[in-house]
Amino acid sequence: MNNNKWVLVITFVCILLSGCQKEKYAPIDENQPFVATLNVRDHGIDFLNETGKRIAHWHLNKMYTGGRLLSDGDTLILYGTELEEVDIFSLKTGEQKSSIKTGKGITNGLDIESISKLAFTDKIRNEIRFFDYSGKETNHIKTDTYPLTMQADDQHVYVASYQGTKLSIIDLQTLTLEAEMKIIPSATGMLIRKDADELWLGGHGSGNKAQSFISVYSLKSDQLKEELSAPLMPVDFYENEFGIYAISHGTNMLYHFNEEKQLINQVEVGANPFALSFFAGNVIVAGFDSDTLYWLNPETLKIERQAEVGKGPFVIFTREKVEEW
Repeated sequence: MNNNKWVLVITFVCILLSGCQKEKYAPIDENQPFVATLNVRDHGIDFLNETGKRIAHWHLNKMYTGGRLLSDGDTLILYGTELEEVDIFSLKTGEQKSSIKTGKGITNGLDIESISKLAFTDKIRNEIRFFDYSGKETNHIKTDTYPLTMQADDQHVYVASYQGTKLSIIDLQTLTLEAEMKIIPSATGMLIRKDADELWLGGHGSGNKAQSFISVYSLKSDQLKEELSAPLMPVDFYENEFGIYAISHGTNMLYHFNEEKQLINQVEVGANPFALSFFAGNVIVAGFDSDTLYWLNPETLKIERQAEVGKGPFVIFTREKVEEW
């Protein structure tokens, strides 16, 4: 074989090998606190420090629509409704560690440490599916149509249907369906207030009528207790010692409630905000259409700073105190 042919063969092999290699991203120092956004319009993650300075950017090669940062502060799981797998990354190495073959349809994910399992909602199978940490599926339970919003406490997982009108209550000890309760249609966003025996649900509304309230359900009676005004389309919540925060993307409003569910402050922030969190002493809001992350004073709701991120920030991840691994 002449030299030119050897060059072509070697080049072809190199292309094949590089195509099989997993992408390596900028590692995130394990002692670095950060707030990060998953940006769904340009398929990336931006990591920012406490001052809003970008410390890393990951340009993703898949259309991820959601994710979770696990409690070890290092393991990041990413999934998408049109992807065949859930991908698992290490932040400190910047490398993909593994994948879980799930098939298409994954809408949400949760790490349930008390039973050492990952839970995923599947809109195609209309199930909540449980996997052990090695990626083996161990249980699956039917839900109402298009399960989307999901939260857990120490005894149950609560799964709200988006296209149906039921909330599934899963017992964590037996991994069986314990009960179902009737809820609003198009439910999106959930807050479990265990001390108050309450579950809060947001949503988009039904038909051409946008939802203008937060539905508060009793965890004792499984009945609707009250509706809190929060126009329009409340979709995410956060509770801490300052109270309860709710973001409504239809009016770009951030609402602040006290423990007695009284509205004590509100402010317009961002353009079409979908995600809400808390970091470095501030409320954090992601503006989906403004491609901006906002830091707000938790008491006055004054915008303290803002930082540009990628297009369509849809999920917020935060890491502050870093535990020993």
